[in-house]
Amino acid sequence: MMFRKLVNRKVKNQIASTLKVNIKQVICGEKGTVLVLVAAAMVALLGFVALVTDVGLLYFNRVRLSNAADAAALAGAQELPANPALARATAEEYAEKNGVKPDELQVEVAPDSRSITVTPRRAVEFFFARVLGISSGEVEATATATVAPLTGAVGVVPFSIEEQELDFGREYVLKEGPGNGGSSLGDDGRRNGWFGALDLDNEKGGGASEYEDTIKNGYRSMIRVGDVISVKTGNMSGPTVDGVSYRIEQCRDGCTFDNFKRDCPRVVVVPVVKYLGGSGSNQKVEVRGFAAFFLEGVEGRGRDNNVIGRFVRTVYPGEMGHGDDYGLEAVKLIR
Repeated sequence: MMFRKLVNRKVKNQIASTLKVNIKQVICGEKGTVLVLVAAAMVALLGFVALVTDVGLLYFNRVRLSNAADAAALAGAQELPANPALARATAEEYAEKNGVKPDELQVEVAPDSRSITVTPRRAVEFFFARVLGISSGEVEATATATVAPLTGAVGVVPFSIEEQELDFGREYVLKEGPGNGGSSLGDDGRRNGWFGALDLDNEKGGGASEYEDTIKNGYRSMIRVGDVISVKTGNMSGPTVDGVSYRIEQCRDGCTFDNFKRDCPRVVVVPVVKYLGGSGSNQKVEVRGFAAFFLEGVEGRGRDNNVIGRFVRTVYPGEMGHGDDYGLEAVKLIR
């Protein structure tokens, strides 16, 4: 009996020992599997971090380059078509101000000097993607701005110039007393345009106060090439002087014809018109284009009340098209 008990105890001890060994093996085996799984998960996790962080970095740089390209192209296009070299230099200057280095930039002006393309490129160094063997990526943006004759504008003043070839820097009479003649070269070397003021809203009434306000602030609705506009009757010498003087006084930068800001109140947009005839308040003109003039002032009163402006080439916000070009351009991003 005693022998049997000893045998049973020995067997139990062997079974227990065997179970301990098997359990340790299982635990160790599971630890190895877990380590492998954790390592694989870390690689995947780092991959996702790289995707989120480094792709986000690419996107951030792409947005910055795109904004810089847009700003540079629009700035450069404002010097076209007259000065392609200045257009290029201006685009490069604006790009640099927006964080683009010279060696990251390519600027091209079209052969007809009617558009400019700005293309910045940048190599972006990665952080987490290096774990996956990817050290960097490249981003690029492109913007093209074009210029074309202005065919529709808000802010036009109620003067006009009869259609003709305009000479840069020449003084023009934009409104001459109560005259009713056409374009002519005066003895003083000035070009006389259409003599009368325009009733831009084509509605009778409003009178002198409306006319003066339109000189001061420009017409608040769009005037387009092809519009037929009534001629405003009456000389309105006082409102003419007051309106023009107001615009000149609003210039706070001491602008001159040779050095003016594009948004200076002294730079006025004037319809270039074709006289359609008529009599009295039934006289009509057709808008054929737009031109810009730097207001020099008003000479005289009464029948000798003349508005004098010097022809300038510039850009102005508004609609653009393929109409006659009178030196006033609209600028637009086309891509």
